[in-house]
Amino acid sequence: MRDDSLITSYRVVIVTLDAHAAGPAARVETQLAAEYPGLSVSVHSAAEWAENEDALENARAAVQQADIVVANLLFLEEHINAILPDLEEARERADAFIGMIADAQIVRLTKMGDLDMSKPASTAMRLLKKLRGSSKPSGASGEKQMKLLRRLPRILKFIPGKAQDLRAWFLTMQYWLGGSDDNIEEMLRFLLGRYATGQSWDVQIAKAPIDYPDVGLYHPDLKGRITTNIDDLPKPAKPVATVGLLMMRSYVLASDTAHYDAVIRSLEAKGVRCLPAFAGGLDGRPA
Repeated sequence: MRDDSLITSYRVVIVTLDAHAAGPAARVETQLAAEYPGLSVSVHSAAEWAENEDALENARAAVQQADIVVANLLFLEEHINAILPDLEEARERADAFIGMIADAQIVRLTKMGDLDMSKPASTAMRLLKKLRGSSKPSGASGEKQMKLLRRLPRILKFIPGKAQDLRAWFLTMQYWLGGSDDNIEEMLRFLLGRYATGQSWDVQIAKAPIDYPDVGLYHPDLKGRITTNIDDLPKPAKPVATVGLLMMRSYVLASDTAHYDAVIRSLEAKGVRCLPAFAGGLDGRPA
């Protein structure tokens, strides 16, 4: 464990596939600065490592100094091998290590209080297998998995002992999958309040994750930007055509939409009605 007497700052490090989570993390870090003096939050994108050696070295250095590590969406062997030794070392030293939505090697590194996913046949791993569902993904199976993910923390809330750290793991996943600024802020507040040591922060209780639709519609001019009602979308008075635009839900929630917005504006300027729809994951068929 860390020597708390040497703490001058507190570092939360997020290692993930791409960089669209960096926007919410940067905005949230600014908002939390007064409440959590010394807090730093950094996001490191594995997708950059092959072409940018400095990005990999920065990620490794950050993990080596991290107080809490969140690792997710790491599935490719080249990404895992590049950072795994540093993650393994951090697991033994940090206040908490959260591995989720990733290769089994990463998930097994999870260590949160009494929850240790490196132990064989743990309750957590059995629940995780159930959450994975069918080996043949479909919109229906994905919807069932999300319902289970939302239900489990409510059930585990009433089971004392080690189940509370398992609940914390599921809640962290729920915050992350609903990756808006609000959810990332509350995820950090939740993890800091439960696992951070050596600090004298006046920690507030984290709010529950905000649920967003798994499938929906988006437009930059909408209040809240998201709807499930097609009639809410603006349209030209006399559209010359209608075009559907398939988007990724995670980018919409993270407000990383400049590229989508440019396409929408361009189509509308030509008199085309645009129907921007999003779905979770890489399978956009539900949208």
